[in-house]
Amino acid sequence: DTQMDVDGKLLAQKQDEILGRLQLLEARAQLLNIEAYIASQTVASLGTSATKLVNAPTGLQNKAEDRKNGRKSTKSKKSKGKSKGNCQQPKSKKNTNTAQIYYKAPEPCPIPAHFKGIRVKIEEDLMGIDNDIQKRLRELCSTIPIPSARFKRAPSDYYTWTLEKRRDLLGAPHVDYLCKTMIMRNTKSKATDCSDRTDSKYYMIVVQYTNKMNKERLMRIVRNLRPEEKRLTKKQISLRVASSEEGVTLSGYGHNAVTPVGMAVSVPMIVSHRILELPYIWLGGGEKDVKLAISVPDLCRVFNPIIGDIG
Repeated sequence: DTQMDVDGKLLAQKQDEILGRLQLLEARAQLLNIEAYIASQTVASLGTSATKLVNAPTGLQNKAEDRKNGRKSTKSKKSKGKSKGNCQQPKSKKNTNTAQIYYKAPEPCPIPAHFKGIRVKIEEDLMGIDNDIQKRLRELCSTIPIPSARFKRAPSDYYTWTLEKRRDLLGAPHVDYLCKTMIMRNTKSKATDCSDRTDSKYYMIVVQYTNKMNKERLMRIVRNLRPEEKRLTKKQISLRVASSEEGVTLSGYGHNAVTPVGMAVSVPMIVSHRILELPYIWLGGGEKDVKLAISVPDLCRVFNPIIGDIG
C-alpha cells in the first residue's frame, strides 16, 4: 500500500508537469497567432517598408545573444538618435535638437474586413475568471476598434517573477516586449487638467521594463512641445510619479492594473521610441493579474502618443 501511495504521488506530479508544459505551449501558440495577424496587417499597410518592423524580434534576439557573449552591439546609441527613417525633422533652425528626441508613429494598419470584435477563451486566456472589467475592456476594444488586442490572466504572484518567467507565460519573443504604464504629475505646473498636452497636469508614460526612464529627457520632450518663445522654463516642470490615489482617480484602475484603454480621464501619452522596434507590446489589462497585448501601430493610431527618446 505504501509503495502504491508513492507511485500515485509520482504519477500525479508527472501529470502536473505535463499539464504545465501543455499550458505553456498553448500560450506560445496563441501569441504566434497574434504575431501572424500583426505581421500580415502591417505588410498589407506598409508594403516592403514593414519588413524592418516584422523582423524586429530577430534583431532583439541577436542583441540579447551579444550581451550574453560579452560582445558590444554594432549599432551605436548615437546612430539610433539620428536615424532619419524614424525622426521628425526640426520645425525651425532654432529647434535643431528636436530631431533627436521626437519620432514618427508607424502607419496605421487597416481594420480587417472580417473583424467582428475581441474574442477570448475564458478558461485558457483568463484562467476561467471573467468579470465586468474584462467584459467592458473587450467591448471597448471591439468598438474603438483595436483588432490586435489580446488578454491574458496571470497567476497572483506574477509580479514576484523574473522578467524571463513573465515572458514565457505570455509567450513573448523577448523581455523587451514587456512594458509598464506610469502616470506622472508635473508638480510645478499651474495646469488644472490634461486638456493641453504641451502643459498637462499629468502624463501617461509607456516604457519597457528593460529600459530605465530618464527624467531629464522626459522633461525635455515636454518642454520642446512648444515653440521656443512659448516654451515652459525648467522651473515650470518637475515630473514625479503620481500617488496611488491619483492613479486610481485618473485611470479608474488599481495599482499595477493601469491600462490606456478606457481611462476615466483622458491623459496625454508619452511612449518610448524603443517600442517602434517591436510589432506589439504587453501592458496592464485593467486588473493586476491581467495583461493586454496590443500592436504598436494600433497603440499609436488609437492614443496618438508623443513618441520620444525617454531613456
